[in-house]
Amino acid sequence: MNSQVKLGDRKLHNVEGKGIISVQTREGTPKLIYDVLYVPNLAQNLLSVGQLLQKGFSVKFDDDHCVISDKKNNTVVAKIKMMANKVFPLILTSKENYVLKAENVEESLLWHMRYGHLNQRSIQLLHQKDMVVGLPSVQSKKEICEGCIFGKFHRLPFSQSTWKARAPLELVHADICGLTRTPSFNGKKYFLLFVDDYSRMMWVYFLEQKSEAFSFFKQFKAYGEKQSGYNLKTLRTDRGGEFTSNEFSEFCKSNGIKRELMASYTPQQNGVAERRNRTIVELARSMLKAKGLPNVFWAEAIHTTVFILNRSPTKSVKDMTPFEA
Repeated sequence: MNSQVKLGDRKLHNVEGKGIISVQTREGTPKLIYDVLYVPNLAQNLLSVGQLLQKGFSVKFDDDHCVISDKKNNTVVAKIKMMANKVFPLILTSKENYVLKAENVEESLLWHMRYGHLNQRSIQLLHQKDMVVGLPSVQSKKEICEGCIFGKFHRLPFSQSTWKARAPLELVHADICGLTRTPSFNGKKYFLLFVDDYSRMMWVYFLEQKSEAFSFFKQFKAYGEKQSGYNLKTLRTDRGGEFTSNEFSEFCKSNGIKRELMASYTPQQNGVAERRNRTIVELARSMLKAKGLPNVFWAEAIHTTVFILNRSPTKSVKDMTPFEA
């Protein structure tokens, strides 16, 4: 920080940072005081009366005492006797000692992790195009991210499709990813992904069995059409049994949905869904590895990744996120 504080003798002291302190109440519930300045050159810590008032405390000076009370619970937090030099020293003692790890993380790496290990170029584009409110300007640095090293080993990319939809839900790609080696907390072993070709907006559903795909497809169709105001026209999938069952085919016929089934053992023909699946799995794996979380959290990581990617730039949509498109 490049700020300073001025004391009563008009001397300036540099502020090295700011943080949060916890004031313990007698009931055991701590009160947090935010934006507390750290000034290492001060001999004593200065307690901001204004900060206390903003956080629901009252401060009363009477006779030779200063009483700090919690107005919400009507309890006295501290009662300080005035010293001979006319000051009120407040001594805060901690019942427990903690060993904390201090770590200096570069801002570019910090936002890279906050955005689910999204690449730096996309994060810069979000700021440059004002696609996200409140995102600071982040300078791209060649920081090594161990989460990405573990999570993003991949094969060569598939070739891109030559035809692109001109309206939402004109073409939807669908694919199932799984079976996972570790079930999620609620026993899910697969995830079903729908990708709108026009906006690249994604919807994800978690399945215990592949046979549940038809039920979730009907949910997606009803939700997507109602929210967008467009009708689903074409569905592109592989030839898995979950997509080629009689009830699935009859439902699409009765609702006028065109089916595009890719050739067997040719995932490139459904490249949009395949690439999105790979990206989602990579980012989710990177988040889990970076924080040392067990694989049982994979469904939460997948859900978070889809939420982030829907609000991240993509080459297929110019100057907009899929959510905006």
